[in-house]
Amino acid sequence: MQEILKRQYPLTPTDIDNHRQCRLSALLGYLQNIATEHAEILGISGDKMIADHGVFWLVVRMYLKLNRPIRFGEALSVHTWHRGATKSATVHRDFDLLVGDEHIGEAVMSWVLADIKARKIVKPGSIPALAASSRPVRVKEIIPAKIKMPDTLQQAMVRPVYYSDTDLNGHMNNTKYADIACDAIQYDKYRGQFISEVQINYLHECFPGDEILVLQGEQDGVHYVCGTDAMGKNRFEVSVKLEKAT
Repeated sequence: MQEILKRQYPLTPTDIDNHRQCRLSALLGYLQNIATEHAEILGISGDKMIADHGVFWLVVRMYLKLNRPIRFGEALSVHTWHRGATKSATVHRDFDLLVGDEHIGEAVMSWVLADIKARKIVKPGSIPALAASSRPVRVKEIIPAKIKMPDTLQQAMVRPVYYSDTDLNGHMNNTKYADIACDAIQYDKYRGQFISEVQINYLHECFPGDEILVLQGEQDGVHYVCGTDAMGKNRFEVSVKLEKAT
């Protein structure tokens, strides 16, 4: 079994923002794609989970740290591995990011399985293919945690959820939240800087027709973004750190 999957992604013009850096949502798209491919290799793909068990993968948290920006013209190498099933309801997937031989960053995605009809969490141990999976030798210690949002957030925008935001599960794709966060903090104004660290906590699914009140603020050098619905329930939370690009 292929414990670690490695893929290279030459950056295309559509991946690049007006800082001439890889757009955060494009980078998350690469992580999503390689995670999906590796799940298929391991026999735990989304389609198989739905067909065999009536459950689907749902990303609940994502943490990313970069040592430097990924720039136009570079080829990004992504290495990923699945940590293996535990007694927890959460399954973690690790990533290393390289340009050539230079290790430029890492990421962790935390996933759960949800019943496709009831939308309730299903323990991975109840799925034979996951219960039988072993913990690989190469495992990161990072576990994305709760984000403590400051009390001083202010309205940035009201963001409807559109058809173009959705994925095959019918809800907003996880990469879209990165674009919303970057819009909310007006990242285009931070010339000469890059996103060095970001965490996104996906709290509740967003569907076409939903209107999300997006709040943003800054505290102790960290930008925070929160999306709430009409009932005041938080749908997602984001923390972003910026550093000077050298």
